[in-house]
Amino acid sequence: MNNPQPWWLTQPVAEVAAAILPLFSQSAYQEDRDARVSIGNWFKTGSYKSRFGTFDPLKDPDQRAITEAIQVLEQARLLVRIFLGDQSHVGLTRLGMHALQTNTVRQHLGLQGPA
Repeated sequence: MNNPQPWWLTQPVAEVAAAILPLFSQSAYQEDRDARVSIGNWFKTGSYKSRFGTFDPLKDPDQRAITEAIQVLEQARLLVRIFLGDQSHVGLTRLGMHALQTNTVRQHLGLQGPA
């Protein structure tokens, strides 16, 4: 039986990063773990909302893909990570906001053409 893997596991990490960046525009910042769980829900349901739960992000292939995509967005300076107490939070940088407003996210990630 043919059981293809989901797109976020088969596409280049920069493609996954380009797809998830708009999700960060819904709030000024989010707790890192909560953002990754919410993105995982969005992958599977198309609905992005905060959700709490426990998980090991390096053992779950979906969470690993999300973590790698967030890292690419940070390296492109489209997302920033801040630490408040013992929690890290991620949010859009000014460049990330500009990239969304001008529809240039893919170019900032070194991708060519439309998705």
